[in-house]
Amino acid sequence: MELSKLSSFRKWLMIGLLAFFGRAIANVPYLREVYYDQIISALHITNTQLGLLSSAVGIASLVGYFFGGFLADRISSKKMIMVSGVVGGLFSLWYMALPSFPILLLIHAVLALDGTLIFWAAYVRIIRILGGSEGQGKYYGFAEGIRAGFGILLPITTTFILAQFVNVKLGMKSVLLFYAICYFATSILAAFVLVDVREDTQPDQPQAKITKADYVALLKTPGLWLVSFLIFGTYLVFSLQSYTTPYLTGMGVSNGVVSMVATFRSYGVGVIAMPLFGIMADKWLKSSAKACVIGMTLLLPCALAMLFIPKSAPVVIIIMTLAIGFLASGTRGVYYATQDEARIPVTMTGTAAGIISTIGFLPDAYVFTQVGAWLDKYPATQAYHMIWIYMAIGCLIAIAAGGGILWLALHQGTKVKSNVQTQDVA
Repeated sequence: MELSKLSSFRKWLMIGLLAFFGRAIANVPYLREVYYDQIISALHITNTQLGLLSSAVGIASLVGYFFGGFLADRISSKKMIMVSGVVGGLFSLWYMALPSFPILLLIHAVLALDGTLIFWAAYVRIIRILGGSEGQGKYYGFAEGIRAGFGILLPITTTFILAQFVNVKLGMKSVLLFYAICYFATSILAAFVLVDVREDTQPDQPQAKITKADYVALLKTPGLWLVSFLIFGTYLVFSLQSYTTPYLTGMGVSNGVVSMVATFRSYGVGVIAMPLFGIMADKWLKSSAKACVIGMTLLLPCALAMLFIPKSAPVVIIIMTLAIGFLASGTRGVYYATQDEARIPVTMTGTAAGIISTIGFLPDAYVFTQVGAWLDKYPATQAYHMIWIYMAIGCLIAIAAGGGILWLALHQGTKVKSNVQTQDVA
């Protein structure tokens, strides 16, 4: 059926389910963001080894993001998400055995492929088409905001589960079981809730086949690379902020408080920031790229301020950490919405999302091993100063790329339009 005939309730039900799974599928391979010290204790690994697990996720994600885009333009998005739920559930159950380090590397790599090769491009494609040409910021902002909301609820639930066990290993096993159940449940619900969304330039006619010339034209589109680096810089900042978790722990803040701060830093503030940035982009600024540039420009002095705040002021550091999380989350909420301003064809959304995500999420492949090695090699104060400077560099990259997108929007005509219809393949 045509997009205009799809009820608003069905659209938001789809977005809600996708946002829930989009958050849950990332939580198992990224448990270190909330349970950094507990993971090291349960698995008996070092900071460097935990960094290697994160790098395994990052490297596998690069492959998954790239090829996932091609799949999303050719295979039912609904089927991809259903399969992703089953795969995630099975490997989370294997993770429960707390196996040897080589097996842990494999599990993290497969879970990363599950979330990127199978799920992510399908998610981006569905949200972009549901948003049409005028609601990109709002739909992406609210979708990411809802995802951030689940980013609060899920860790709060798992923190409660973990607290029921004196033995850290039993607690982590219970957390993994909880996520496995979430994945299997999502796969079942997807069969009844999701509508398969596809691009069609003329209603009631088959979708045109994507040709080699289309791929060449996409690769020659400057906006493709600018969006990629906008996301790269923003995601570098978002990744580095996870190190405020061990930073606060080293200052003597209790594990419970640190876990709660980490949860709200990574997800809680996003519940407000992401929809707010989406509304700001569509209603006030009329530009998602402007919203991104503003967000990262405000974040830059916050990152630099971390260099000068004394360790004797943990409350001030917590406030600054939440400010960084708010601005990074808000920018993340709308950075995919810049595709229209960057002149990326809607017909190539899946493929473009794959290329953009491969470059944009590149920090996953190396930054945690790099920073983990810094923490093991250098005195804590020096290592963390290096992290905050690194964060500032990420801000500058994102600001420059966002400025480039604004230049394209100003000099290359109106936004990309599309005529979209949907096909229910339930």
